Amino acid sequence: MNVTITLQDYLAKNKAFYIPNYQRGYVWGKRNLKGKDSVSYMMESLLNGYRNDTDIFIQGVTVLENNTQIILIDGQQRTTFFYLLLKFLEYKAAFTIHYGIRSESDNFLSNIDCHNINYTESADDKFQDIFFFKKTLRLIRDQLSEDIDKEAFLSYLLDRVKFLYIDIPYERAVKVFSMMNGNKAEMQQEELIKAELLRLSSLNDSTFEYKPEKEKYAIEWDNNMLRSRYAREWDKWLQWWNREDVKSLFKTDNVMGLLISTYYHSISKGQALSYAEFRDCCLKEGMPINAKKTFYNLRCLQKQFEDAFNSPIVYNKIGAIIRIINNKDAFIRWFFNIKKKISLDELDRYYRLAFIQMTHNEIIEQESEASEEIFNKKFNQLYDCLEDNNLYNKNPQMAFQLLLRLNIDEDNKQNVDEDNKAEKVKGRFFDFSIWDRKDSRGRSLEHIYPKSRVWHKENTGDSYIIKNGNGDICDIETVQNDSLYISRESCKWNEEIASEHSIGNLVLLYKDDNSAFNDSSYDEKKSLFFKNNVEKNKDIFKSRHLLHTIYKFANPKWDGEEIAKNKYFTLKEFREYYGK
Repeated sequence: MNVTITLQDYLAKNKAFYIPNYQRGYVWGKRNLKGKDSVSYMMESLLNGYRNDTDIFIQGVTVLENNTQIILIDGQQRTTFFYLLLKFLEYKAAFTIHYGIRSESDNFLSNIDCHNINYTESADDKFQDIFFFKKTLRLIRDQLSEDIDKEAFLSYLLDRVKFLYIDIPYERAVKVFSMMNGNKAEMQQEELIKAELLRLSSLNDSTFEYKPEKEKYAIEWDNNMLRSRYAREWDKWLQWWNREDVKSLFKTDNVMGLLISTYYHSISKGQALSYAEFRDCCLKEGMPINAKKTFYNLRCLQKQFEDAFNSPIVYNKIGAIIRIINNKDAFIRWFFNIKKKISLDELDRYYRLAFIQMTHNEIIEQESEASEEIFNKKFNQLYDCLEDNNLYNKNPQMAFQLLLRLNIDEDNKQNVDEDNKAEKVKGRFFDFSIWDRKDSRGRSLEHIYPKSRVWHKENTGDSYIIKNGNGDICDIETVQNDSLYISRESCKWNEEIASEHSIGNLVLLYKDDNSAFNDSSYDEKKSLFFKNNVEKNKDIFKSRHLLHTIYKFANPKWDGEEIAKNKYFTLKEFREYYGK
């Protein structure tokens, strides 16, 4: 509901005004760079309007209104100012304002004595809000001269101060708050959830009013301490999820990463995440015990995420799955599960099956004849692709994924010293930037033996022409007399037949490193690959972190026989990896 209302209309709603935890403290009275403060400016405007008998239009307020409260999304400072001004003018009707941000601020506002107001702010005031509450009261007193009829001025304020009243649903609160604050205080659904969690967790239960007075003080103290601890813990989670390495692994830019959405979907019935849905699903009946239970579950789930991130092998398998599976969100919700702990063996099974193009639903199916049939079908399809001697041209994505797994698996086999400790850490963290980047540092398939130096005959009816792996026509004398050329027919070992485009001649590289090789021979590539970089500030051959790639370039020689042999053992590894 968007309407222009008077101050009297605003107060006549007879609902408590609530300032949620995510709002900043009250700061009116603080001087800006020009030496002005908002209280003095507002008082001058109001007094000028009063003396000239004109309406005063002030900036509107944006709220979330329910049956008992008006939650201030934008308008906290103005509403608090008018609360203090009306208290000074001894306004008699109901006007209640609650500061969710701090109980001390709430107590100060609730206990202002119209006949005995302390007008002196002090640097000794422990809380910013209270300092500026007092300063506002002092500035109001100083502006209202003795010749002002307070009763008449109060009547003027109630009838002639007007503003736009914007009542919005919870789902739009994020966008509106960001817009009205010029994105200085960007709010997300997660921040609304945090505010409600903190509010509910610090409420007293139904037995509180029957407690002895001394016990009430203890309970209030414990609640305040709990809320503070929850807030600090939430902020630690927020900082963790906004680390670049965390965002990179989980491929998320969300303000709280995957924590809130994963927890919500673990207990919801499939609705999209929103503040209202989370509140209704996870914070039922607005009871403190439900808020505390939810916070405990979030803490456990956050630990799962952090433990996974800190374990190299788990890190590597999760990172790979997220990048190749058809439904990343479904995998995350399956693995990071507050109801059932997924074992490392189950994760390994998921990892293996994801690499043969099985979908999330196919993977999590229990063992059955149907699931075995799907596995065999996917395995055979991929094996046929990998066995094809024209793999590079026909199915490069299949080659990319196999080589990604082979490099990750080599990292998983490593034992790495950590901080000079006696214990060695199993596994080495894989660098997924080769898979994630879309620029020149992205991934590339490299022919170990340059495809331009592998020739073959191509029939043209009664005759034939000589072409290389690039499809360029070559001179027969050149390819026969130049020792750097080999024939495609030489790519044989025992009964294995390969080609320059087969899996036996391909490795994973960064694109920049691929470009540095150009048309170099194998020995030249090997020299470049392992050569120390003499050009300062030039980061080439980052591919040297790819262990499977390193092992191939470490071979003393590379020719047609090596290509066929490598193809044979790569396919053998693939069969054995899947128990075939």
